[in-house]
Amino acid sequence: MNEKRILIFYPHNFYEMSDGTHRRFYNLLSYFKERDFKIDLLSINGFTNNWTGEYINRRDLFDCITVCNWSPSIKEQFKRALNIKRGCLQDFSFPSLRKKFRRLAESKQYSFVLVSYVYWASLLDEIESNITSIIDLHDFITLNNFLLSESNDFRLGRMFEDEIRAISKFDYALSISEEETLILRPFCPRTKFINVPVSFPEKFQNGNGYMFDILFVGSGNTFNREGIKWFMDGVYPMLPVSVRIAVVGKMCEYVGNKENITLIPYANDLDEIYKKSKIICCPLKGGTGLKVKVVEAMSYGKPVVTTSWGLTGIIQKSNNGCLLADTEKGFSEAILLLLNDRNEYRKNQSRAQDFFCQYYSTSIVYKELDTVFMG
Repeated sequence: MNEKRILIFYPHNFYEMSDGTHRRFYNLLSYFKERDFKIDLLSINGFTNNWTGEYINRRDLFDCITVCNWSPSIKEQFKRALNIKRGCLQDFSFPSLRKKFRRLAESKQYSFVLVSYVYWASLLDEIESNITSIIDLHDFITLNNFLLSESNDFRLGRMFEDEIRAISKFDYALSISEEETLILRPFCPRTKFINVPVSFPEKFQNGNGYMFDILFVGSGNTFNREGIKWFMDGVYPMLPVSVRIAVVGKMCEYVGNKENITLIPYANDLDEIYKKSKIICCPLKGGTGLKVKVVEAMSYGKPVVTTSWGLTGIIQKSNNGCLLADTEKGFSEAILLLLNDRNEYRKNQSRAQDFFCQYYSTSIVYKELDTVFMG
């Protein structure tokens, strides 16, 4: 059998499981390992986090790693700032990175090359066209920038055109959300879209003796910050002080000290925390892609209380183990219903498990990936 080799660009140290994007990429590398790929990884030190020797030397999910320092020139930084003002899609690549990518692509015979995020799509211009190319979208970037924009004159059309051109360079696009696939696919007829959501192994748990009634997990991004503020200002005062709450991740910085709230700024392993929690809350007020924390909760068979934003990217909006509420009163009532009504809890627990097995289990997602990489 011919050796399968893939060159992957991912700009972050994914071992720092600080958000759902890193967990999804970790799972993607696990897929390639299980399918006996030789994996060469190109990444960046200092873009959003750092690669230390400890992480570089692990090599459990890649065979070779090359790390470039984040070093755009002053000219490129000025150009990027100008493009932001013009409403263009940002190109984060820089000369030394492009050169390294080209040399890596020329050094071995790769069956596939995979680039993460359309911000880095220009890297594909550095390689020959006979290598099957894949862009891992992660997000609908134009929509994400629009939601984050504080300006009333955001140039939606300009950035959307740039995003479509970037995606259209590639043979395949991996989309985390079927909703975003439906929007983008008609504009990119050359590119074949594959819906590849995050996946987790099944860790269903039935039992009592929970340490926490409510669990929040989240990074410190804008949407999480707005969501936890909305919860603390409007929902939290409606809950009895006997309700035990755990907050995990950088969201802890935006939650004050409360008697019934346990703050866990960093957890290397979320497994035990999920198992000790009865329900998961996702009070998002914006965002794109797929909410990894919701799927992860389902992998443990945990009912979820969320706003409609928390179901972004979820294939089925009802009968999935999630209770939806967009008002403070409705959100608090949904929480108390699950905490106080055993039958309601078990019904939604069962729905979460069934829905997860149907759409988000590792075996289901691996079958989708096989259509690209094992065909």
